[in-house]
Amino acid sequence: MVKKEKYFFIDSIQNLDLDYIKKTKASLIIRKNIKENHELVKFVNKCKNKMITIFIANNIKLLFKLKSNNFYISSYNQQNYNYLKRISSNINIIGSAHNLKEILMKKKQGCDKIVFSRLFETYKKGYYNIVKFNLITRNTNYKYIALGGIKKTNIKKLNIVNCSGIAILSDVRNKPLYLL
Repeated sequence: MVKKEKYFFIDSIQNLDLDYIKKTKASLIIRKNIKENHELVKFVNKCKNKMITIFIANNIKLLFKLKSNNFYISSYNQQNYNYLKRISSNINIIGSAHNLKEILMKKKQGCDKIVFSRLFETYKKGYYNIVKFNLITRNTNYKYIALGGIKKTNIKKLNIVNCSGIAILSDVRNKPLYLL
């Protein structure tokens, strides 16, 4: 296995195996705006007890209500969040981008790391491949997290990708062994 940071994108907090996530040493990124409720608070507290980092997407009020220092900005979100660093220097901001224009926007928004997609072929149209991904990411001095099409068949190729981490979207519930 490639020794890179791991992130799991989740749309729902239901039926997640937190023990598996703990074993992979992955962080969770809540991709959709999940409404704050008692179950979400319990889930975040479980994650904190298991020392699993969880990123809250696009919702500042929820971020502070859950007493989290981890914030995720989706690619469509154009709001400026660099003021968060003045509020708390401990805050970690990850942003998502699909092209160079969005990468520059995420830097203006105060992101520490950028989830850049799609690295490998997926069911969606268009992907970069390793060469194009590296050409784009080497021209900027940011930390990148590769997303898109990462599977058992191409996991070893990540050794030559210019990224500090990987993100998995569709394979989380299958508990892939190649991530252990």
